[in-house]
Amino acid sequence: MINAILLDLGGPIFNEDAEYARWTEILLSELGKHGTHVDGEDFQKILAEELKRCDPNPWLSTLWRFVRPDLAKFQRILEVFRAQSQAFQGSLPGVKIRPEAFVAIPQLAEGYVLALAANQPPRALVLLKEAGLLRYFCWREVSDTMGVAKPSSLFFRMILDGIGVKPEKAVMVGDRLDHDIFPAKLLGMRTVRVLVGPYRHQTPPTPGHAPHLSILSVSDLVGVLKTLG
Repeated sequence: MINAILLDLGGPIFNEDAEYARWTEILLSELGKHGTHVDGEDFQKILAEELKRCDPNPWLSTLWRFVRPDLAKFQRILEVFRAQSQAFQGSLPGVKIRPEAFVAIPQLAEGYVLALAANQPPRALVLLKEAGLLRYFCWREVSDTMGVAKPSSLFFRMILDGIGVKPEKAVMVGDRLDHDIFPAKLLGMRTVRVLVGPYRHQTPPTPGHAPHLSILSVSDLVGVLKTLG
């Protein structure tokens, strides 16, 4: 019987299309500044390939495809990319809470212990609090406040220890096969993949990356969790 839900934010709860679009914009701009002019459609095509094969850093893998084997150019662009991405994390402009989360989270909290399980900056907690949703979670920490990030197994073990629930009594809900599904399954947790955002294109590279269930929206969780035992 499932007692607890570890819930990812980016994808299932947050619509991060603005952030992903910003990443692409930065890389295309920097490529052009460094003499490599790339068409947006060509960039998106390569990015889709990197996402599909479950690359852990698909945007950076896409960048390398366009600059290889020039390591110096890659590093110069990477430095700008990381600096601007870090600045974005401070306020998360354009990142919105999905409408269905406002209904699903209170419903889920009635029957399960809820825990955040997200690679996010502290600003994410502010967004949840302002929306009135943070109070439904028993574990209210994210990677930046924990000091550990996914896909480390320690990340998940810290959360499970914090809420006092064994892995076999918990389900991990996320959008990424590599960061959410695979490490959670290694610990013995049940897993649910939410098919939203760019990571919905990931293809399981091994059986261990395949989720127990896949859903289209976090609102579907209420009806499917009982099937996990």
